[in-house]
Amino acid sequence: MTSGPHGPRHTFEDHTAELRLGLFAPTLPELFAEAGRALAELAVGEGAPLPEASGEPVSVSLHSVDREALLVDWMNELVFRTEVDARVYVDFHFDELAADHLVARVRGALVPDLRPLVKAATLHDVHITEDSHGYSVHVVLDI
Repeated sequence: MTSGPHGPRHTFEDHTAELRLGLFAPTLPELFAEAGRALAELAVGEGAPLPEASGEPVSVSLHSVDREALLVDWMNELVFRTEVDARVYVDFHFDELAADHLVARVRGALVPDLRPLVKAATLHDVHITEDSHGYSVHVVLDI
């Protein structure tokens, strides 16, 4: 697990040929950003420091049926961009984040030994919950 008890953080759990990712953050934008950082960590190696972002930001605009599907679509967009661009995305700025759409700017870093591990995020059992500490969700990743 990374980070503090009430700040953004994530955990990894083995889940038979899949990985169950736990995400926790005080706000919804931070939850989506933490999802991106978790995917980046998996691409560079679990526990390895994330590289510094470089270059111009890339615009991402997504529409979905609800915030759970939007989170999964967001993660799959980052998986796709990591594969295509050979970059890990580590810097996230949300211009809009609503229940059914987002507009964001992302910046990444070239990584020489990039090892994209994640094939896709799935909707299996995805439920974003909110409590007094913020937001949490578990997402099953196909690896």
